[in-house]
Amino acid sequence: MMLKLSRQTVRHSWQPYVGALVALVFGIALLSVAVTVGGAVDTTGHRAGLSVEERAQLSDLASLFGLMSGVALFMAIFVVGSTFGFVVATRRRQLGLLRLVGATPRQVRRMVLGESAVVAVVAAVVGSLVGMLAAPAFLEVMRWKGLLTVDLDLPAPWLAWTIAAPIGIAVALLGAWRSSKRASRVSPVAVFQEAGLERRRPGLWQLVIGVLCLGGTVAALVLAHALDPVFALVMSILVPEVAVIGLYCLGGWIFPGLAGLVARPFVRRDVSARLARDHVRTAVRTPVALAAPILAISAVAGSMILALSFTADWVTALDREQLATPYVVETNGDASVGDRLADVPLADPRVSVVLPVGAEHDLQDVDVVDPATAPEARTMKVVKGDLSELDHGVVITRGWSSDSGVHLGDKLLGARVVAVVQDAPDLYSDVIVPPSLVPQKLRDTTPQEWFVDPGSDDLAGLLEGTDADVLTKDAWLDQVDQQTRENNNLGLWILLGPAGLYAAIAIVNSVLVGASQRRAQLRTIALLGATRDQLRRMALWEAGLVGAAALLVGGVVTAVVGWTVRSATAGDVANQPLTFPWLPLSAIVATCVGLTLVAAYVGSRRSGG
Repeated sequence: MMLKLSRQTVRHSWQPYVGALVALVFGIALLSVAVTVGGAVDTTGHRAGLSVEERAQLSDLASLFGLMSGVALFMAIFVVGSTFGFVVATRRRQLGLLRLVGATPRQVRRMVLGESAVVAVVAAVVGSLVGMLAAPAFLEVMRWKGLLTVDLDLPAPWLAWTIAAPIGIAVALLGAWRSSKRASRVSPVAVFQEAGLERRRPGLWQLVIGVLCLGGTVAALVLAHALDPVFALVMSILVPEVAVIGLYCLGGWIFPGLAGLVARPFVRRDVSARLARDHVRTAVRTPVALAAPILAISAVAGSMILALSFTADWVTALDREQLATPYVVETNGDASVGDRLADVPLADPRVSVVLPVGAEHDLQDVDVVDPATAPEARTMKVVKGDLSELDHGVVITRGWSSDSGVHLGDKLLGARVVAVVQDAPDLYSDVIVPPSLVPQKLRDTTPQEWFVDPGSDDLAGLLEGTDADVLTKDAWLDQVDQQTRENNNLGLWILLGPAGLYAAIAIVNSVLVGASQRRAQLRTIALLGATRDQLRRMALWEAGLVGAAALLVGGVVTAVVGWTVRSATAGDVANQPLTFPWLPLSAIVATCVGLTLVAAYVGSRRSGG
């Protein structure tokens, strides 16, 4: 009986669920794209005839798409669960009417879950179709950006459908389940209430989860100071998501109060700002629902952007400290450069090849070095072991050792690990071997660069007539740093592009859903003498105050994570530069504020303001 009533309610009173439907459709589409591209990489990896370089690119893409899937899943669960809970919570008077005519708490709960299930099934079908169309378009954009050169074999559509659709339905029901418990406790007298104060105190489970998440975040940040900088970078990806969950659970305390503080300088000058401040401080669900996507994208994206920028500063400082030669020669594929440099005092060739490394034979770059020149030219700082044994052993970096579990004395590439050295990603790879440990056909690979100290020799004259470019140490490091940051930006585009688009849709959706639920309040305020212009300004102020509060909290998370990464890397190298990515961080703020205010203005006009 209640399931039939659920279908009828959704069919005849669909407006409250439009926002939840939109959020879930795009959430399932986002997950579907992540599953499809991940499956395409896996399917293509089993194709015969791929070169070693193509397989290495697929391996890198698999890691990148894995991170993208994690971010996408987090955004979908977080936003969809928040939106469904908000939609159910706005129907207090309707649920009170059902209780008044005799519905039991159990029946109300089943009806709410049934409505959510109906919406979830419709969204699963539509979202799967949208994702099926969006995945090829996403891969084409990647190819246009130069991130993809291999033609991927797309898996069958049912793979994404069987993964993304059930997850989306489960997320919707989970978001509605908690609210259905609250709905079952609605009193029949709620139907007579035109207004009411919402409880700001979080429930028991909210409080427990919030405290655990924030406590875990603090512990991770404290421990990060003693960790390797590579682990600090990994932490910058995971910790913000945990912090966002904790802050959302305690959002009833945080966002209304903080929004009220933000409004304090304006309430004396504008009555609309005062009305917005009062509504935000007394309401809970609307501010928290709007703050959720803004907080999520600002904290997660901001932390990643800041952490990658500070990590690039760390890498540049390491390179500058360890590169001992005053010149770097880029060969541009000219094999004759080595012959010209045969008699200079110090000329160290850098040759990188792709080899299967480790127990699982993962393809990765391996540096093939001259044991006589590389330690001097690149100042390989030994952490453990002895570099004098490099002529018959393997050397690995400290960061890779911690990440892979391979340590001094272990077997790797058929030889023993003889030394662990400090990281310097632009000077050598994580795994370093002598020529004797690579196949014969790879030993004649033309070096990409030569690290050269010509002494009194005329380096430009020696290389005249070749395709080589001679750069000073500082010029080469600046060039490499710029390339690193460009690659970071492309990686962020993959990681955050789909999630950012989804967050933008969720922000607009939350504002419009909140506006549609406040029509009765706006009519009451209008009867008290408020003009249409004041009502529109009130809507803008309200959305702006909540958005500003969410951005402030997201900014604090970003700053703390960035400071932690900076602290972890600062003790590793002296004279580390500081590059603050003002432009992308400002773009996040401007986009969130712009979308929030535009949606609030549109919502106020639709609501009769």
